[in-house]
Amino acid sequence: MIGRRVSYALIALTLAGCSPSVTPAAPTTPSARQPALVDTNCADLIVLGARGSDQSATKHHGVGTEVLASVTAMAEQLHTRSTKTVRIVGIPYPAVGGPKYTANVFTGVSRARQLLTTLGKKCPDSQFGLVGFSQGAHIVHGAALELTPAQVRRVVLVAMISDPRRNPGDQITHWSYDAATPGPGKLGAGTPIPKALRSKAITLCARDDEVCNWPPGGYSGQLSETHRHFYETHAAQTGEQLVSVLTSNGL
Repeated sequence: MIGRRVSYALIALTLAGCSPSVTPAAPTTPSARQPALVDTNCADLIVLGARGSDQSATKHHGVGTEVLASVTAMAEQLHTRSTKTVRIVGIPYPAVGGPKYTANVFTGVSRARQLLTTLGKKCPDSQFGLVGFSQGAHIVHGAALELTPAQVRRVVLVAMISDPRRNPGDQITHWSYDAATPGPGKLGAGTPIPKALRSKAITLCARDDEVCNWPPGGYSGQLSETHRHFYETHAAQTGEQLVSVLTSNGL
């Protein structure tokens, strides 16, 4: 399966080579030396995760299966080259749709900002990530629009998996897993991510996921199998893309 990644950020990559006459040092940061995710309150990277609609607030760290699998894959890949510790924290909000959907998104945005403030004071040396799926991606999108300058400086990752407000014209990194995804999100193209966060932001969408790639002729019926199951089974690809964003931002 061929993925497509379009980045609008200007990223400078420096490739350092080893002399063939010098034996490279043994790796000092194998992933086996630490768990993918830690319980340490003030990890090097604290990821605030927002689950999708109807997902459990108590299972899977309260972040849903897609977010947990993706962040775990990200951490495992990060640990092949870094000793940075990663912790995941669920954003507590009423994850239900229907007539209260918009109000619940506002609640999630507010609580994400509160967590960033509280944990930011408690953990002055930590950096932060925001990762959400579906309704949770909508929350991450909304939170990114309201961060203070101080919070922006400490956030190194904004990841929206199947964002119902995905904006194809936004100047952030777009990742499509198997083919182009030209459509906007189900709820229409959202407000572009602020300039200060563009290099740190990525939106991820699968071609046949109507929630983030609304088809020209519309869509009716139940949520597609792609939306409900694709991202769990492709978490390794998602994790790879999240690591790429972290790398480009110096983590």
